[in-house]
Amino acid sequence: MLGIVNVGSWVVASGLGLYWLSHALPSSINLPQLGWVLVAVALLQSVLDFLGGAVLMPTPRPRAAAFFRVWLRGALVHTLLLAGIMLVHAASLRLTGGFGPAILIATLGLAVGHLGLLRAVTGAKLEGESRPDGTTLVQAPAPDPAFTGGITGWGRHARILMPASWLANLSPSELAVEFFRREWQVKNGLPGRAVLLILAWNLFGSQVGSVLFKLADRPVTEALLGQACWMTLWAFAGLLVLPSLSRFAVFAADRAAARAGYDPRGWITRFPTVVGEDGNPRSALQAIFYPIPSAAQRLRALEQQGAEYLLGNLARTNLYYSCATLTPLGRAVHCNVGRPALWIFPPAA
Repeated sequence: MLGIVNVGSWVVASGLGLYWLSHALPSSINLPQLGWVLVAVALLQSVLDFLGGAVLMPTPRPRAAAFFRVWLRGALVHTLLLAGIMLVHAASLRLTGGFGPAILIATLGLAVGHLGLLRAVTGAKLEGESRPDGTTLVQAPAPDPAFTGGITGWGRHARILMPASWLANLSPSELAVEFFRREWQVKNGLPGRAVLLILAWNLFGSQVGSVLFKLADRPVTEALLGQACWMTLWAFAGLLVLPSLSRFAVFAADRAAARAGYDPRGWITRFPTVVGEDGNPRSALQAIFYPIPSAAQRLRALEQQGAEYLLGNLARTNLYYSCATLTPLGRAVHCNVGRPALWIFPPAA
């Protein structure tokens, strides 16, 4: 429910912001006024972060002091990141008359700096080692039980990030299944393909918004506000469309593990208990809002034949890279509210 309130708040605020820009703006918004808008955004998100990370977070729930220590560092880094991307957008508008170059630069920067941002946000010490298949395993300590790590980079430069708690507590057979699933995704190019598709999705969305609201013809401050509002609505559309596509990537990795001689059923059954979430009993909500299918759905799909799906987890990829378009939704969805490590690596399977 908190995620719905959080996302809904930004969607409504973005809609009102676009209406204000289009119909009711009495005069040009200046830089100090834009600054106050950003302060209001930060304050409201801080309250929602506290509710999600310290009050409503599933057990083990951190004490308030521990939460603030972790959250304050993460919020500061994330805010500075968004401010830097906003400056890139402003420069892009002045130099090229559009936001496309800024989105491209910011997306590439987020891709290259993925692990560095995790270090900056969490303070975690990351330890890497090479694996026989040529990928690098990175061990990451993170206190959040929903932190699943993930994949960053692609090809021979791919990094497979695994939570230190998994490496210490999962059985050898469970680790073998998850290692294979992630190596299979790297080998088949799913992470890189997902980033490219999300980049195309965001570039197209930005162009649509620029045309609809004539952002290139506005003062920079108004254009930046319009871009942030429009791309928040565009990211929300992605939240509705992309999860149903992303679920097939999970099913495909499960089937690939089974074809390779592993038995993923035990790990599939345990996974929800590790991350504290198992989809939603309502099929409509499950299909729209949960890119990670429930254990029951994954087990059913494991017994079925399905076409090979090689697009990657578009929904989870967009949660991170939507930051390149000046939207806070990657921080606002229900699984991420108040949990800084998940702003950089959203839970994935």
